[in-house]
Amino acid sequence: MDAQNAARLNAILSAARAEGVTATLTDSDLPKTLDEAYAIALDGVSAETVSAWKIGGVNPWSHAVFENTEPFYGALWQHEVATTGHAFSLDGLVAPLAEPEICLELGTWPPRADGPLFTRMAIGLEIPATVLPEAIKTCLACQVLDRAGAGGLYIGEAVPFDGDRLAADFLARYRLSGEDWREGRARHVFGGPLGSALLFLGQALHRSAPLRSGQWIATGGLVPAARVETGDRIEAEAAGLSLNLKLT
Repeated sequence: MDAQNAARLNAILSAARAEGVTATLTDSDLPKTLDEAYAIALDGVSAETVSAWKIGGVNPWSHAVFENTEPFYGALWQHEVATTGHAFSLDGLVAPLAEPEICLELGTWPPRADGPLFTRMAIGLEIPATVLPEAIKTCLACQVLDRAGAGGLYIGEAVPFDGDRLAADFLARYRLSGEDWREGRARHVFGGPLGSALLFLGQALHRSAPLRSGQWIATGGLVPAARVETGDRIEAEAAGLSLNLKLT
């Protein structure tokens, strides 16, 4: 696909997000391969505009939907990521979901033997909100085109990176507005959160994704996502980390 068509597709998706509506896409618009989808999604993207990366297809429930043979990923822009406060706005997001994930902050990049690969970690709430039409939501190349269904990411209080803590098969759980806890475990993310992040870095390097120090990596849902709406309050716990967040 040429640069003009790539720019047109990205403009269609961006406009749909800005308006909070489903994107108007036709079969002729869609990428035929993952490589083509990534080329479009990463077209014109710079390291300075990316605050975080979200990883998809790394747990059993996501894999069952997309039947992917490798994890997929998408960029999150600065205005889509929050690291302070105790509220996150759903304004304009189309049918948002929410799932708890371990987030890792990228350290020295390019990596060096004398620098840490990851500097901090936190529990985060990843909020998928694809603008893809219903008929193509499960198309893997389309998900890649839509930045893996980007919506938003809230990152809780960060602590120094602790690889030993993340290597354990820890319990993860969260609940909405006082409902019963929904539970999962670290092993539900293929390779665990740390393995997922390392797989992502290999793929990102392969496709020349614009990585830089300080970007966050949301490593994949530890518990199946739930539909959320304005007014919900979410509590989440995993690996000794916790958050309490109001959706506005």
